[in-house]
Amino acid sequence: MSKRSQPSWNPPQGNGKPVLKLYNSLTRQKEVFVPTSGNRVTWYSCGPTVYDASHMGHARSYITFDILRRVLTDYFGYNIFYVMNITDIDDKIIKRARQNYLYEKYIKENHNLEKVIDDSKQVLENLSSKVKKAADPDKKHMYEKLLTR
Repeated sequence: MSKRSQPSWNPPQGNGKPVLKLYNSLTRQKEVFVPTSGNRVTWYSCGPTVYDASHMGHARSYITFDILRRVLTDYFGYNIFYVMNITDIDDKIIKRARQNYLYEKYIKENHNLEKVIDDSKQVLENLSSKVKKAADPDKKHMYEKLLTR
């Protein structure tokens, strides 16, 4: 049995500058990143939506993107113009505030047990119908989790 021999390999010759490849979701493949303005990169990032007590997830946005920015600047030599927004209110916040208000109001009305059970059944029926109507698999999954809880 003879040993299989490998062909010799020579690394490609580059220009000495590191090449950044990014996944392009449009073409579904990695492609060489080429800034449109020479060496300048403009970067917009959606930051955290702060609608409750702060937590480590909020810090993640800042830390992750700061590390990426430093790599692009220090290693690849790009001149980065970076902007991150912080969303302070959105539909989820408004909806949660409304739910909290209505719940507190409902509790203060001091309903009897039979009324609370009937109202709870109505809520579960409404949620069940949302599960059945949901076309988006992610929304359907979210509704199913709510219903299970």
